[in-house]
Amino acid sequence: MKVVFYGKDLKKDWHLPKRSDMTFQMLGDDRKLPPGTDLLVTIGGDGTFLEALEIVKDTGVPIAGVNFGRLGFLTGCGPDFMGYMFDSVKEKDFSTTNHTVLHLIEEEGSSEMYPYAMNEVCIQRLGSAMLEVDVKMNEKPVATYRGDGIIVATPTGSTAYSLSVGGPIVFPRSGVLVLSPIAPHNLNVRPIVFPDHDLLEIQVKSRVPHAHLHLDNRCRVVNLPYSFQVKKADFHLTSLSFAGNDFITTLREKLMMGFDKRNGGEGYE
Repeated sequence: MKVVFYGKDLKKDWHLPKRSDMTFQMLGDDRKLPPGTDLLVTIGGDGTFLEALEIVKDTGVPIAGVNFGRLGFLTGCGPDFMGYMFDSVKEKDFSTTNHTVLHLIEEEGSSEMYPYAMNEVCIQRLGSAMLEVDVKMNEKPVATYRGDGIIVATPTGSTAYSLSVGGPIVFPRSGVLVLSPIAPHNLNVRPIVFPDHDLLEIQVKSRVPHAHLHLDNRCRVVNLPYSFQVKKADFHLTSLSFAGNDFITTLREKLMMGFDKRNGGEGYE
């Protein structure tokens, strides 16, 4: 097995395990995945894990995230599990999650960054003026959202920015996407859950000339008016989790879902 490490927390004196059944190396500065890679291990937080999408792309190479950050919602284990990870991989003692990936489609020649995202595609105001965002789904008008912008989130991204603006929590294998407005000025708009095979057409305008376009933790300024499409990509990203680190357990332990001191405080059941 050929394992590659990536992450800002990796030091030059990082001591890789010595095993005859595996080879280990660190990802180069070019961030190109070496041929024959079987597993990418990210060392850091959720941001480092999200960056891995741009590294593995559509190769199908799975990712195991080791959390050296704060929340670590996406990572499969903590630093204390590093000594056991590779035996678990060899013995197939892990669970896999296939993460939906979003594809941003722009006018030809206008893209300046990798057009895929694992958490969300977001258009957000830049300045004091609100945005007017017209959304069509499969060529049918949905609504015009007036506010700070909108988020199109995957099930993985439903627990990220979309959750902060009132979107629902969605299980990873649900086969849906979530459209969430950001600080809408309309009282009659709410987040929408829709099938992930639908195509969104989005047009953005404002009294100001620019807006922010976000794909996960990547961002660029776009000129208004601006149009783009969002759909499910034709590939997914696979992550590994260990030691019973399932989605519900992660919700309870990382986001404190259901926490109530009447249930026994920190040791709630």
